[in-house]
Amino acid sequence: MKPREVLESLFEAWRAGDALRSAAHFAPDATYRETRHEPIEGRDAIVAHFTRFFRDGPQWRFEVDEVIVEGERAAVRYRFAVADSEGSWREKPGCAFVAFRDGTVAEWREYQG
Repeated sequence: MKPREVLESLFEAWRAGDALRSAAHFAPDATYRETRHEPIEGRDAIVAHFTRFFRDGPQWRFEVDEVIVEGERAAVRYRFAVADSEGSWREKPGCAFVAFRDGTVAEWREYQG
């Protein structure tokens, strides 16, 4: 798959809450970095992270506003929102820089305001 196709498929898997399918988009030695969190190294750790989040995490939304692809790199501008216990949504804009290798995500690095 081309980088844009990888991202579109990854976003679909996230929205479906499918941890295995989500992690399959990452290289075996990939790094996943969320803002203000320690990096997650390797596909096995990434699938464990997604599994916990999808199973135990809050209700959430991920809306993509823009994707810019240049060769084996991409920038993703998005809005990530979580619902609090009263059902109110807190939304934060963010961006991620993504590096690809062999049709997979080699690195996902997020920045949020």
